[in-house]
Amino acid sequence: MARAAGKKQSKRKSAGRSARVARSGASRAGAKPRAAAKKKATRASEAKPRVKRAGPKPNTAPKRRPPLAPAVGGPARAAAAPSASARRAATAPAAFATQRAHASSREELLFELARARAAVKAAIQGLSIANASRPIAAGKWSPLEIVLHLGERDRVRLEEFHRTLHGQPRTWAGVSDAEQAVQNEQHLAPLRALTWDSAVRRLDSLREQLLLRLHEVPALPNDIWQRGHAFADMMWGLPEHDRHHADQIKRARTGEPVLTED
Repeated sequence: MARAAGKKQSKRKSAGRSARVARSGASRAGAKPRAAAKKKATRASEAKPRVKRAGPKPNTAPKRRPPLAPAVGGPARAAAAPSASARRAATAPAAFATQRAHASSREELLFELARARAAVKAAIQGLSIANASRPIAAGKWSPLEIVLHLGERDRVRLEEFHRTLHGQPRTWAGVSDAEQAVQNEQHLAPLRALTWDSAVRRLDSLREQLLLRLHEVPALPNDIWQRGHAFADMMWGLPEHDRHHADQIKRARTGEPVLTED
């Protein structure tokens, strides 16, 4: 009985050793293909050529175009490109063309009066009392006297408003320059004592009165607002008169030569 049990145990031990040997052989057999595959991959990667990195491209100067051949009849000249202001002047419409397109004669006169008076106000803006009392040139009026004169011309028109509206010519129509100068001096003599601020207030007040009277006159008949009618001729002289004296004051302030009196 003891011998039989010993035989059984030895058989079990031999069977266990056989199984372990079999498993070890199987694992070794599987490791071999994997090692071989790894070696092949390594060799394949070593066999691939190395790719060189692209370096910076050399600077290549752009090809120059050959110069244009000179025009027949003379040497080639560079065409002067027009300035921006010249291009705008060539393409820009006339000043305030939109406002003038459908304006009546009455509306156009009121518009020009406003523009001209704005030029006067801009010319005297910020002018000191001392400079306002100084003549703009030898033998010329001072800005103070010019402002008083402009106010007087509005006042005279207010006096002759009714007569010219009914077709009678203004009292100074056809008067010579010398006679007009005497008349201007007569108008200025009693006003020279006014201060600068008083003269400017008077200027504004008289223009406001004149504009109120103008707005009371109807647009029709249209002929009274057109040049050739006594009323229109009197009123259309104001815008140019304002601009003339505004330009004198502006030139005196900037040191430019002053235009002569009318």
